[in-house]
Amino acid sequence: MIETCAIIAFIEERIKQKLQFAELEKTLNFSYRHIREIFKKKTNITLSHYIVARKIANCAFEIASTKKSLTEIASEYGFDSYDTFTRAFKRQIGIRPSEFKNSSFICGRKCICTGIYAPAILNLDNSKLALPILSEVDIVNKTLKTQNSCILYGVPKVYYGRNYDGDWQCTPFPMCLQAVLNYMGQNVHYSYIMVASGASFRLRWKESGWDLAAVDIRNIYENPVMPFILSFKAVGRKFKILEKGASSKDDFISFIKSEIDGGRPIIALGVVGPPEASIVTGYKDNGETLLGWSLFQDNMEFAKGLTFDESGYFICSNWWENTEAIMSIGEEAGAMVPVKELLENALYLLTAETIDVYNGKYCSYLGGQKAYSAWADAMSDDGNFSKSTQLSLLIERNMCFVDATVMVGEGRFYAAEYIDRLGEENPGISKECKKCAEYFRAAADCITKMQALIKGDCGEEAARKLADKEARTQIVSLIKEAQLHEAKASDALETIIAKM
Repeated sequence: MIETCAIIAFIEERIKQKLQFAELEKTLNFSYRHIREIFKKKTNITLSHYIVARKIANCAFEIASTKKSLTEIASEYGFDSYDTFTRAFKRQIGIRPSEFKNSSFICGRKCICTGIYAPAILNLDNSKLALPILSEVDIVNKTLKTQNSCILYGVPKVYYGRNYDGDWQCTPFPMCLQAVLNYMGQNVHYSYIMVASGASFRLRWKESGWDLAAVDIRNIYENPVMPFILSFKAVGRKFKILEKGASSKDDFISFIKSEIDGGRPIIALGVVGPPEASIVTGYKDNGETLLGWSLFQDNMEFAKGLTFDESGYFICSNWWENTEAIMSIGEEAGAMVPVKELLENALYLLTAETIDVYNGKYCSYLGGQKAYSAWADAMSDDGNFSKSTQLSLLIERNMCFVDATVMVGEGRFYAAEYIDRLGEENPGISKECKKCAEYFRAAADCITKMQALIKGDCGEEAARKLADKEARTQIVSLIKEAQLHEAKASDALETIIAKM
């Protein structure tokens, strides 16, 4: 995945230039032949076709949003002549560039790879670039069933962005659980699931250094399935979890068919993209093909083999290789968890110094105040960001940095939101809740300031910016400030628990 992201980042940063493949080889430390092969294997698109497609997407964005002439745009993006540009544009879009401005196509920015947002035609559905229309399901609560298939329409879409509650949502499992419960008639606030699962209070940093898996919700507790168990318990639902190591593909298919036939979507880890939560909303071919929502279904590096239903659901036939677990959600809603139990768990997560997770093998993570210190130390080490560091490694470290900011930024924002509501509902602890929420919110604000310093996503520009010593010095200062705010939030939370 990192290699593909690095290739995409390299191309997007130089989309107006004639790409120098010698520079690409040097930047990624791979031969051009290997780069082409790995890109084709991961995306099912040739590198040369992708480059032309990205140039055309950027040109289309310019046509729609600027007053530049078509010849000027063609020249800027390196087309030898206007005729060459016109032919390439029509092959890709289906109409001439002169016809595009007054067409029904909509241009904007979308995620083209993990953490990379770039110009795209948002409603282009006839391109080999695999950038489909991913519209909301417009067939409300309709079930289509045949002898070998069953599809539940009307399950809310999950995606990174502003969702049901109007705030930015970034953690897949709480998003998926909220969407499935919504479909099943139970409206639960996202912040409640974030708190119940423990995601609102996590920061994990691997003792041995940079680790892209640290953000995985399964690394919050020693038992990797504990976030799911606690969440289902908190919303009053019975559940069942099948894990790949203990179950066969036939077991998975039987389980999926039983739940979907019963009108209940399931949550899966994987199916499309990394082993993060997704929603299975249906099956075809007697269970050999699955449909649903994944937060990664429109990412280039995970597009191979995917097609899409008219509703926007992904259609995936090679799901078994990429699925680690599936979870059912009981039909009936029962009693929810006492608030004090949720807060005691939160305090444990904020103060636990080391978490030894067993998920097939043991992995040790730092937590609480120690995680902040290790994060700051890693950012302070100039050796991690030298000028000779390969782009793919810089991008990987930037991704780890972004993951840490998401854990704290999103997590503490929703922790503050939950604690605020708790104070409003319980006048006897309202003062303490207000103070605790202020500390959590202050920690989240430090993350906002860090992100402003980088001014980017997970692309090359942001990775290079993160390598800048001055920027990192400011970031380390903000990490330590957030650490202090969180220590005060923990003390305030302890006081709230004592008064309950």
